[in-house]
Amino acid sequence: MIRINLLGLKAKPKPTASRKQLVVFAALLIVEAAFLFLWHQKLSADLAEATKRTKEASAKIDDLKRVKQSWETWQAEKADLDRQSQVFETLRADQIGPPMMLQYLSYSLTALDDSPAGRDEARAQELAGWNPKWDARRVWLNTIRQTDRGVTFDGQALDHEDVAEFYRRIESTDFFSGVEPGLQTRKVHPDLGIRYVDFTAKAIVSYRAAIEPDQKPADAAPATPPPAPSGPGGPGGPGAPVSGKPGAMIDAPASRPLAAASPDARTSAR
Repeated sequence: MIRINLLGLKAKPKPTASRKQLVVFAALLIVEAAFLFLWHQKLSADLAEATKRTKEASAKIDDLKRVKQSWETWQAEKADLDRQSQVFETLRADQIGPPMMLQYLSYSLTALDDSPAGRDEARAQELAGWNPKWDARRVWLNTIRQTDRGVTFDGQALDHEDVAEFYRRIESTDFFSGVEPGLQTRKVHPDLGIRYVDFTAKAIVSYRAAIEPDQKPADAAPATPPPAPSGPGGPGGPGAPVSGKPGAMIDAPASRPLAAASPDARTSAR
């Protein structure tokens, strides 16, 4: 039997607005999830890069710490070596300095001869502020006393200008500094009737010039001069002391006794 549905087909319901909103919300969630995933990937990559840089920086810091420790160790060893070297230099200066200082005094109290070498020395002395025409026999040293780093000169001269020239000559070397002129007393020789001057001087002595000759100005008189030519006062020049032992009295014979002074000197002294 054939049935006929007279009511017709049932109409499908139309989608509502709420379902559309759900679809849009779901799409947004998917987009947001994808964005968060990509952001998480980027952050993870940045974190890995930062961690790598941190490890590299830590390794460099450790290397720098090791370098710094090695440098500090080297500095301490260098300072110790410098102190030892300074002690050795001081001992060496104290060993070779006194003879060279006495040689300088002998040179400064030695008259130059009239030779090419003597004329060259005269020019060098003039550049150093000396009077190369001065007769070095007009000053003679009696004693040189050294106490610690101080030295005292006791001597005699024919006039005050001669004492001034002697002061000028010892001030022009690195061996002596802080030269303090002492008392100058005019006296008359009881037998010869010759007037002369007793003088003293104090100075600070340093033997560094004996091991540091290169620091001397080129136009100054040499602190370690070549052996002076033998003059009327004998080998080594007038007034050359005979001993250079530090801390003891150094007796120096008179460079030219009053009785042996030249006639010209005796005439000028009168």
